[in-house]
Amino acid sequence: MSRLKSPVLGSYIPSFFEMHINTNCDDLTINKLPLKDMTVLFHEYIHFLQDFTTYYGLNSIYVYSEYLRSVINRIYAINTPFSVPFEIKDNKDNVRLNKQLQSLTQGDTEESVGLYEISDIYISKDQLLSNPYMDYLESVILNPEGDIRSFGAIAIMESMAYIMERLCSPNGYQDSPDFPYRAAELVADFYVTDFSKNILMVLALCDMSLQSSNPGACFVRVMKGIRDGNIIFNSPEEIYDYFYNQTSISIYGQKCSLVSKFKELLSVVQNCLKSYLKDMPMLKEYYDWIDNLVKFALNWRVNDKCFLLKMAKIGNLPMNDCWGFAVYNVGSPLMVNNKGEYYKIVQHNSSLGMDVEYLCAIRQIETLFELGKINCEMYEWCKSSPYSTPNDLCSTTPWKKCLEERLCPYALIWRHWNLIDKEPNISSVDSI
Repeated sequence: MSRLKSPVLGSYIPSFFEMHINTNCDDLTINKLPLKDMTVLFHEYIHFLQDFTTYYGLNSIYVYSEYLRSVINRIYAINTPFSVPFEIKDNKDNVRLNKQLQSLTQGDTEESVGLYEISDIYISKDQLLSNPYMDYLESVILNPEGDIRSFGAIAIMESMAYIMERLCSPNGYQDSPDFPYRAAELVADFYVTDFSKNILMVLALCDMSLQSSNPGACFVRVMKGIRDGNIIFNSPEEIYDYFYNQTSISIYGQKCSLVSKFKELLSVVQNCLKSYLKDMPMLKEYYDWIDNLVKFALNWRVNDKCFLLKMAKIGNLPMNDCWGFAVYNVGSPLMVNNKGEYYKIVQHNSSLGMDVEYLCAIRQIETLFELGKINCEMYEWCKSSPYSTPNDLCSTTPWKKCLEERLCPYALIWRHWNLIDKEPNISSVDSI
């Protein structure tokens, strides 16, 4: 799992709706934060929006959901303790292919040191696992003979968030490494300098490239078209018009518009998120939280396609009513400060119950399966909860807590997934 991060300032965990802010503030209420902390939170909040309002973000959620479903079904068929990390050896359900595509399209995350310059861009063709759909995937390689980087979705996400920081909080943002935070601007400059100088143009192209399954290749394809005179944009808004007018291929292989393709995947992901937890009365807040994300995403991408540009044009972050509109309607991801204290902003007209916290617990189990990570990182959260019972099992065998009378989120999910009689073999697992 790749974190979207700034080395000192904060990080965001895609697909699981959690951010960390490098601050000791005891209150993460937005309008009570110092401007620099508010700006970091804003950067990570943009990643939160990317999770459920872009095709790539939604597809990543889908990939994790399918991975968990596959692993659990395979564990059911095992009568002995299962190994972690859990290895999927076949591609019968396309999970290995999906994970390969996700890894390749994410691109590199390693930050550059000092000035990063692009002298050449090469399009490589990476061989894929055998499948009936495609033989290879195009990847964008920067400086193939020098300080090499793969330019993919993460660099575009970080570039987009860093542009938003600089535009919306000119007095609050802090300098970040050229790669990945200025990668999109540098790639654009390699092809068409005049385009790269219009930062709103770069922002719009970042946003729309994330509406594809291979954002890096999409970004470069459009920049080549601009360079060759085949694509002409006179304003950032025209970039949105261009993409919205394109014919695409749906997840079912049919020709469709960008909007219908987005709506199709959004509906699938809505069901995926709900499928993590089912048939319990206590889940109303969780389901409502998901439905509100979907409603907001649809309103943005269907009715107000240039919403991000509107937000970007407000250069006073505390008074940015577009950001305020987002927070009002969808609240926040789970937020953690340096003390391990958890916070969240509740969606408008929603009750203060369990919603996004479930995703944090699901991530603990996902990292057990994928990375062999044993301990549960929700220990501090549970210490502050009147309903949880943190103890030594949290760091050694958290799945055994499903046998306790009072269930923590981890234990609730382990039991709900019918894993109560399943146990990982951790004898050969190195601590992570």
